[in-house]
Amino acid sequence: MGSVATINPDSTTSTEAALGQRRFILANPHSFRMATRNRSQRIDQIAQARRIPIYRVHGPVEIAAALAEIQPSRSDQLIVIGGDGTLQAAVSELADQADRGDAPALCMLGGGRTNFTARDLGSHERLLGALEHLISRPEDWSSTERPVLRISGSEHGTLYGFFVAGALVDAVIRDCHAYRARGGWLRQGNAATPLRLLQLGLLGLSGRRRFSLPKLKLQAEGLGELSGTTRILLVTSLQHESGLLNPYAALGSGAVRLTAIQRGARGFWRRLPALLTGRLALADGPRQGYLSGNVPRLRVSGLASICLDGQEYPLDPARTLDIESGPVFRFLHP
Repeated sequence: MGSVATINPDSTTSTEAALGQRRFILANPHSFRMATRNRSQRIDQIAQARRIPIYRVHGPVEIAAALAEIQPSRSDQLIVIGGDGTLQAAVSELADQADRGDAPALCMLGGGRTNFTARDLGSHERLLGALEHLISRPEDWSSTERPVLRISGSEHGTLYGFFVAGALVDAVIRDCHAYRARGGWLRQGNAATPLRLLQLGLLGLSGRRRFSLPKLKLQAEGLGELSGTTRILLVTSLQHESGLLNPYAALGSGAVRLTAIQRGARGFWRRLPALLTGRLALADGPRQGYLSGNVPRLRVSGLASICLDGQEYPLDPARTLDIESGPVFRFLHP
């Protein structure tokens, strides 16, 4: 295990060194988009031509080793190329620095399958073109800030990430992971996840596939409480300003956005279009089986598992999770 740098970090250009600025790339060659169209090799070529140190990483251990070697500071730029899990591991390592205001500027270029964070920041499209543009014309890129979620109370210690899926959504994500892991060309391509979701829908309609739902107690500061069997739990610090889906109501205040829906929530199918676009009304609250909006803090009891930025975490349902806004990171985007 450990990181492998294709270029010695001492090869940073003299201009950058004089300005106290350094640029590094963390690239996960095993992520979905990196494995197609020779993207991994082409990224190596770009880094070589631009004399940028690049670290090939896969998993938290290698990412931690690479960052320990780099020791980035606030004046540096760290380009992360991979899936949501790659970024999640990186921000987890950088969380203490971000709390001190000393974390490097990040650029997330989506190399994974879903790339929620890169899509939210507008840096998902044209992976290779975006990398070339950032390197050659950095003045064209903007900077924005995003807080990461801080999740405490679990047996895993403090967790950091941008998107939490629980209940049915967690179960479906895990099923899709297992489906793709079984191998075969049909399970590896772009259509693998939509195909599996279609299969699950048909199996559900026929009564041949059912996921167990957890009994949760949710305390959302400023929005209320919800207790009982829960169908959907989504928590994020992302904005989802572009795209069709933004399933969080414009209610409450705080950097933590959540939507929770109980089994048997009143008028679920009738309210679904409004739910998916964040147009639930104040009246569609806990008494109707819904909890959606912005909060500074969320407490959740009863969860046996979550997916955090696509990474699976088993949990002790007897423990209570506290989810709040954590360190703020600077992101570069087109």
